[in-house]
Amino acid sequence: MSSALPPVLAARARRNSQNPHLTRERLERFEAGLPQPLPPDFRDVLVAYNGLYLDPCATGLRDALGDEVHIDELLGLHDHDWTPLRLGGTDIPLDILVFTQQRGSVNRFGLQLVDRPDSPRGTVWFFDCNAETETSDLYVPSACAASFGEFLARLVPLPEGPRFFTPPLEEPTPAESLEKVPADVPTPEKPLVLAGHGHTVEDARLDIRVTTLLRDEGASAWRYQPDRATARYDLELRVDSTSDEDGQPAPYASAMPVTEANQGRHPTLAEWPGLVVGQEEPWDAWLGPDAPSMGGNRLTVLERSGADLKVRWEARYSRAGQDLPFLFEGPARIGGIRFEVTSPEDIDRVLASAFGGRHQADEWIRIVGEQRDRGARVPEEGRYVFPVKLIPR
Repeated sequence: MSSALPPVLAARARRNSQNPHLTRERLERFEAGLPQPLPPDFRDVLVAYNGLYLDPCATGLRDALGDEVHIDELLGLHDHDWTPLRLGGTDIPLDILVFTQQRGSVNRFGLQLVDRPDSPRGTVWFFDCNAETETSDLYVPSACAASFGEFLARLVPLPEGPRFFTPPLEEPTPAESLEKVPADVPTPEKPLVLAGHGHTVEDARLDIRVTTLLRDEGASAWRYQPDRATARYDLELRVDSTSDEDGQPAPYASAMPVTEANQGRHPTLAEWPGLVVGQEEPWDAWLGPDAPSMGGNRLTVLERSGADLKVRWEARYSRAGQDLPFLFEGPARIGGIRFEVTSPEDIDRVLASAFGGRHQADEWIRIVGEQRDRGARVPEEGRYVFPVKLIPR
């Protein structure tokens, strides 16, 4: 195996034993679904390990918050609930293969699989969700290596990594006692249960974000396109806004596959009760900005009254080698639909394209703000915009 990695990494690499050994048949099926075959340097590592753990490694990058960017694993192919090696989607281009993420963050690294006018096949990109942008995209991409091999060569193993979320305990606890048994039951006072321990929640909000400034692939530029608007569903829990400690739980889910859960259609407000998100397509979520990712996510909408939902969110996360349960059962408020238009006359066009003609105007109250300037970096046609917010009646 060692020949697939630089010696300094090979000495520390540990194959992810929870992933199956990669057969030729599975690799061929995976590559058949890609726009181009895998670059050889990446393919060699995948065949040798199919997912591996590293001691925390510095990448030589800093994110938009000024933090050093570390990674501690490379993803592989598997059929489990946790994140697999896969192509981009809603927030990352479909010619990008996401192969790892920044440790303690939702930021991702991806491998470009096809040639572009401004970057060749094999380029490695860093996708930063905290970088400044004039668009509503979750990530801002920046090229960080000309090839996967170059990316690996830049990694520097560290003696220890950043601190992750731990339950609020006065003394260190042995791994076998991380999970409380029997577990607390969700209550109105403590609707969030992590590893069996109940937690209070200050706020839970479901936001629907609509994007009107989209990339024109033919011109490799961003353009205001109200007839190609897209909608994204995000869910966020706020547990303790008074704490400034790293790793505090702040559960967050981005781009939930709500339409897939509703037979490929955006739900009207009347269709939310009974909706189960997660059984048709896995989705990503995180325990917090400095905490582990979560797998096996499943969101059940139990009831709705106006803007208020009652939901049950189930998931799993790992810590100290243990698979631990996540459960939230309580109220979540629909924060509304938000987007921007260059003219109020475009609002109906945006809603029709973003929601596939299923937007029900009588379910929402429409609020249009004052025109604002998005700045000189934005294309002129989308620079001056009106913010629009829709809230449930």
